[in-house]
Amino acid sequence: MIGGLFPVGVSDQVDQLLNDAQGGQGTVLDVGCGSAIWATNMAKIFSRAWVVGLDLNAQEFSDAPENFEFIQGDLDQTLPKFNGRASIVHCRCVAQHVRDPQTLVLMLSQTLRPGGLLLLADGDWTVYDQHKKLVEPFKWWNHGITNSNPAEPIVLEKDACGRSWYASWLDFFGNLTRSKDYRPIEELVKNVDTLTVLDSHRYLSPINWPGEGIENGEDLGRILNINQRDFFVGAKEIALQAGFSHEMVEVWGRHYEAEIDSGHFYNLWHYLTAQKRETPINL
Repeated sequence: MIGGLFPVGVSDQVDQLLNDAQGGQGTVLDVGCGSAIWATNMAKIFSRAWVVGLDLNAQEFSDAPENFEFIQGDLDQTLPKFNGRASIVHCRCVAQHVRDPQTLVLMLSQTLRPGGLLLLADGDWTVYDQHKKLVEPFKWWNHGITNSNPAEPIVLEKDACGRSWYASWLDFFGNLTRSKDYRPIEELVKNVDTLTVLDSHRYLSPINWPGEGIENGEDLGRILNINQRDFFVGAKEIALQAGFSHEMVEVWGRHYEAEIDSGHFYNLWHYLTAQKRETPINL
């Protein structure tokens, strides 16, 4: 989506930070690394750097390079150990899911050494059509459904009136998992006086089609098609625990997949790069 492991606009800075001419070893943190696909690739490309993946959940890495390390634990305990040491901090699709997003961004900034880079990315739960217009989710749960009448799904299917079942799944889970204190990532970063925003960009990623004028659209469409289908399957149990009936979730899933098969949708992503100032600005 961004053309590489980091935006091309900061390539020279990344290279300088991680290939120190004086022989120093740059430190890279991947915060909320998950499978660590980003971190391990960074470790392979920048073999002189020390790359650390941090995640709450246990992970296993069979082919990780020697300059990669994984640390499991809560960020409140693991991040302060790196204060002032990191050359680059990468944090993708994490900020909106922690209890206090603003404190997280502050902690990320504290791990950076002066001149270090923060690469911060997050997804959006909104859906856009092929004309890049916002798609209205079909919030069928607002229609007084009791989950006890077998005929209700049939009534609902007729009542969608062009609204999207796919967008409703994202809307539901966005509201379920996003912190009530979340703000756009640019706002979160601007509230930290030691950080300077270098670039902030919005990306539209097509789902099951190449999109219009989208770089690497063919690959993005294929990948997002797989991801979003897996997302429904993986999240079904959460929907059931939230009180939705098996029958309604099956109806939801049928329309969800049909829309991905036939619709030309985009999802929205936000990507920001910021730099640690030598000295903070007094606001």
